[in-house]
Amino acid sequence: MKLCTRTTNTIDADELRTLLIDAANELTGGESRLLEARLPWDGYPILLADAEYHPVLVSFDPINSQAALLNGLRATEQVATALPWLNQVYDALQKQLRPPRLMVVSYDPPPGAEALLAGCPDLKLFGYKIVRIRQEAGLLLEPVVTGRDACSDAAPEPEAPLATRQERPRTGPVALPTLSDEEKNYFRQL
Repeated sequence: MKLCTRTTNTIDADELRTLLIDAANELTGGESRLLEARLPWDGYPILLADAEYHPVLVSFDPINSQAALLNGLRATEQVATALPWLNQVYDALQKQLRPPRLMVVSYDPPPGAEALLAGCPDLKLFGYKIVRIRQEAGLLLEPVVTGRDACSDAAPEPEAPLATRQERPRTGPVALPTLSDEEKNYFRQL
């Protein structure tokens, strides 16, 4: 039996969205939950909750890496602002006040990727390749590494356990009024 495989860079946004949702656990680094497959903002990013119940935004564009980055940054600001209300709608967030992590997926890295990664610890950039086997498509995600990361001969330092990490200062209102059913429906439609 002959197996026919090929890579391609042509894909539409809806097919890429489906493949990214399927690869959500690989993007977040663990078990994740899909909260919204298509947020109603530019680029229609994906909203996930990671294994630690923190929000994760996945912004992508099959062609334009700069658009994926800019749309993701705007969506991150919008989610961070609305997080107290989103916590009331999505139980999977478990009342998090930490701003979302941003994952940007594009065919090529956006301009200035090295400086962006150095200055934004909650930003992860991924390149992708589409692998087709017969008529089925698969996604090969490749993290974008900086020149410093690629040339490093030293073993990377292990990441500190969550209990010893310093959390960002929590900001936002201490208590919010509960949302009515109509308000909850509104935020679900975002």
